[in-house]
Amino acid sequence: MSSKLTKVVANFETSLATKLGNGAVAGALTSITDKNSVALPNGRYCMIVDRGTGDEEHLLFDLTGNAIANIVSVSRQGVQTAGVQNLNGHRAGAKCYLTDFINLKVIVDILNGADTLDAANPLRYDADPSFNDGKQVVTKKYADDQSAGKVGKTGNENIAGVKTFQDRPIFQSGLTSNTPVSAADPVGSNDVATKQWVLALAFGGAALISGLNSPQINYDRRGRVRSVHDLDNGKTYVLTYDPGDVLRSIFDGTNIWVIQYKPDGALQAISKR
Repeated sequence: MSSKLTKVVANFETSLATKLGNGAVAGALTSITDKNSVALPNGRYCMIVDRGTGDEEHLLFDLTGNAIANIVSVSRQGVQTAGVQNLNGHRAGAKCYLTDFINLKVIVDILNGADTLDAANPLRYDADPSFNDGKQVVTKKYADDQSAGKVGKTGNENIAGVKTFQDRPIFQSGLTSNTPVSAADPVGSNDVATKQWVLALAFGGAALISGLNSPQINYDRRGRVRSVHDLDNGKTYVLTYDPGDVLRSIFDGTNIWVIQYKPDGALQAISKR
């Protein structure tokens, strides 16, 4: 946005030092000193030339000293066209009046969503604000502060509390378990095939394989573990259940492991066939 805005000076008027013919893109002003005898700084300006006449035209240009360059004609609806567009041009001595029209047009377009802010010059607050509404525009610092401690976790950490995974988590490193992991029973009191049970007991033990480094867990509609895919070795382990939703076998495409239980439901043996 800032690259589209012009310099702002109150009640400034001057005249053309040179004639600007139709299509002209450069010229000069007779004076660049305001009523307080302060010279206009170099920069982008917009002026009305020949105001109140049939040759009236808004011109946008770059000012360096008294010289004007990169002249653009601006229509009353804000359409910009390179060069003077008035067919008669503008004579030397024609009156010029500074206007903020182009600035107002840019600001209104931004607020209406028709134009964008300038990425090279981001807007900023004068201090760190307190945000209390979801529709407020937050700062980078606020976003950084909110995300600190929530993302980018590395190294070994102890995470307290119950963590529930609602979909299919992918673990990119090996899993170990020192104590049983409790979880809500998704099927019934006999359902032993929870994700934690499969990973910590069956796949973590020597009875099946040495361990899964990158397992991807898939569930069926009843919330039971349907299969476990090892992203490292490409194997998929398919689990089957009896009518009582008790895990009975695990098949990897080549071998099948049969799960046997004691009368009280505790694991008795895992045999390979």
